Amino acid sequence: MTETNCTTTKRTFKHLTDIQRGRLEEMSKSGNYTQAEMGKELNVSQSTISRELKRGRTRQMASNHTYYDRYLADAGTRVYQGNRQLCHAKDYHKYSETFFTELPNAILSTKQNPREHSVDTFVHAYRKNHPEEHVPCTKTVYTLIDQGILPVRNIDLPMKTRMRPRKKQPSDPKGTNSKHLGRSIEERDESVLSREEVGHWEVDLVLGKKAKGEPVIITMVERQNRVLLTKKVWSKNADDIQETTLKLMKQVGLECFKTLTTDNGSEFSTLALIEEENQDIQVFFTHAFASWEKGTNERHNGLLRGFIPKRKVTKRS
Repeated sequence: MTETNCTTTKRTFKHLTDIQRGRLEEMSKSGNYTQAEMGKELNVSQSTISRELKRGRTRQMASNHTYYDRYLADAGTRVYQGNRQLCHAKDYHKYSETFFTELPNAILSTKQNPREHSVDTFVHAYRKNHPEEHVPCTKTVYTLIDQGILPVRNIDLPMKTRMRPRKKQPSDPKGTNSKHLGRSIEERDESVLSREEVGHWEVDLVLGKKAKGEPVIITMVERQNRVLLTKKVWSKNADDIQETTLKLMKQVGLECFKTLTTDNGSEFSTLALIEEENQDIQVFFTHAFASWEKGTNERHNGLLRGFIPKRKVTKRS
């Protein structure tokens, strides 16, 4: 789940080959090259040459029974291979045993005990509540699950089996705002994308059972601090959605809202009316079939689905 979304810059270095070590031994033996010249000859950095010379340094005896140091390619290769044997992830037993005991109970879902956490939220919650214990990171837990070491399987993780590799570049919108419900997202200030300012929210609905009169949940997510607001509504009527959204905003404080971004579904057709009462708030609509334009909200809705599955009928409260 995490490996496809890794943001760490990929390192491009390469290890020395046997041919390069042999050439390095020749240059070192001749004594006519500096370390910088050796690195240029082998197309590596001077630091690499310095470390390799130390790695393959051996004590030799001359014919007059005096000792001298010399670099040998075979010795460098032997030390390198020995170090590589020790270069692996440390055993998971070094981590808290209690953590691994409580993990399945927190993320596995049964009819009697619904799932309380995702892997990531459990790791962070456990680390916060037990700062004295040695807790693995989220990526390590997923690695152990992939290796079959833990009693949790990938099929037990709702999002893991549905994740697809992230596109390197987002695709162009496949549709237009043909309904013209309000301002297009193209008119939104580009500074909103940087998440440097608080007050820019994304709005969407989470549907239950697709039937008439079935309740829906309005979700609002702030782009910078990821604050999530939810409100259950017993109608998908556009006026009811607009009214409930405005009430939810007033409960938080209208001063906390600068822009709202939503899709161009019919349930949001009157959302732009909020601008008439509050001129400091602007409402924008994404392109058709471009849910990634409000991806923060889509991500939170996916997490919410772990607790409110599709087609689940919510009792009236």
